[in-house]
Amino acid sequence: MELKPSVLSEEEIRNLLTTIDEPTVKEAKKVNLTSLEETVLTRGEPGGLIVYDLKGRRIIDMTSQAWTLNVGYSYPDVVYAAALQASILDHVRYGFPTIPRLKLLLKLKEIYGFERVALNTQGGGWSIEVALKLAMVNKPGADTFLVAWRSYHGNSLALTTASHPLPGLIRYKLFGEEKFVRYPYPYCYRCPFNAKYPECAVDPCLSFVEKTIKYATKGVNSIGALLIEPVQGPGGVVPAPREFLKGIIELGEKYGIYIVFDEAQTANGRVGAWSVAHLHNIKPDMMTLTKGLGGGFPIGATLAKEGIKGLSYPEEHTTFGGNPVPYAAALVNLIVIEKLNLVERARIMGEYALKRLLEMKERFDLIGDVKGFGLYLGVDLVKNRTTKEPALEEAEEVVKKAFEKGALYALDMPDIIGDEVTMRNVIKVRPPLVIKKEKLDEALNILEESLIEISEEYGYGFSKA
Repeated sequence: MELKPSVLSEEEIRNLLTTIDEPTVKEAKKVNLTSLEETVLTRGEPGGLIVYDLKGRRIIDMTSQAWTLNVGYSYPDVVYAAALQASILDHVRYGFPTIPRLKLLLKLKEIYGFERVALNTQGGGWSIEVALKLAMVNKPGADTFLVAWRSYHGNSLALTTASHPLPGLIRYKLFGEEKFVRYPYPYCYRCPFNAKYPECAVDPCLSFVEKTIKYATKGVNSIGALLIEPVQGPGGVVPAPREFLKGIIELGEKYGIYIVFDEAQTANGRVGAWSVAHLHNIKPDMMTLTKGLGGGFPIGATLAKEGIKGLSYPEEHTTFGGNPVPYAAALVNLIVIEKLNLVERARIMGEYALKRLLEMKERFDLIGDVKGFGLYLGVDLVKNRTTKEPALEEAEEVVKKAFEKGALYALDMPDIIGDEVTMRNVIKVRPPLVIKKEKLDEALNILEESLIEISEEYGYGFSKA
């Protein structure tokens, strides 16, 4: 029997992908094994930050859908690249090179300055796992890894363990707990050593990391790598001082430990530079990327310095790991970022957003701190500016109120001690890098209106502009 090139009409396919009724939504949600948001999103404005829900409601997306859509929704060049590649060659086994894959390898080397690159189509978690494997291959016998307090590196069974514990929310027993040793992250606003930056010269934090290396492991030779987000994302948009990051790299050199920057969220222009490493002019042994790399398509990359031995086919292979469609999208996405000068745009728009948020901080008792770089910002809400007690309920209500008014924001991850949630009070401000000033103002105005209403409701002092 001869197969026809097409068995569905364009109209049939369009209806399948763009229409659904409420009963079908409810039935599908019953079938789904994981939790879902209440709102069904249906379409985004191409190359923009406006998204619409099933009811046609217009929403300004200040999250870039998990900080991924740096070029906005469905950027035409990226979509065309993926569609064209899919029409030419839509899948190959992992080991086969394709034109998009080869060109993307070279593009990443050009932009980020690392001599070796591994690609995947699973995302940032797989990129981190590749980095851990590389550390073990290049330092035989080393199978212990250092990870920071309130870190987040992925959601595989191994990387759930590497990330910040979430008891109650994660109900299964963690794998390989003996493989990860935690060190305190330099959270200057809430310093774990009650020091004051920059007078402290980050010494308490660096000294503690060195003591962790010496005394909290099975010995220096057992440590494969130290993982760090140079700006913690889910941990609350917490930038590590440049001196600390530089000191970590020096400790790695001193003790023969690979230093891995997890820049899943901060790379690809978001911080007003290609990465935090670029921002600070430092270079770790490895860097991992995902999120904004693919322009909305699933992809991750592990970058490594010259001299780091690579992985064998069985050590890295996955069925869909060599798929050329995300690679084509990522390649074009990076070129779009360059041609639109979005790295510089993120810096300029980020400075403007930071200025407005700092002005709000002066007027709202509820705001304790504002932090971040470029369009990677966080607003830390507190019950009391002296004690810095996190304002959890208030933060959640501000985000809810803003969403009702048409702007989508998100919060950091919680700390859970017993049955008590003690952190989840940082509002993340991370719009697509293509954002224009009028849309940024509109979204920040909505945030300000929401802060006013919640301040009034909860009895916090504020002054109107």
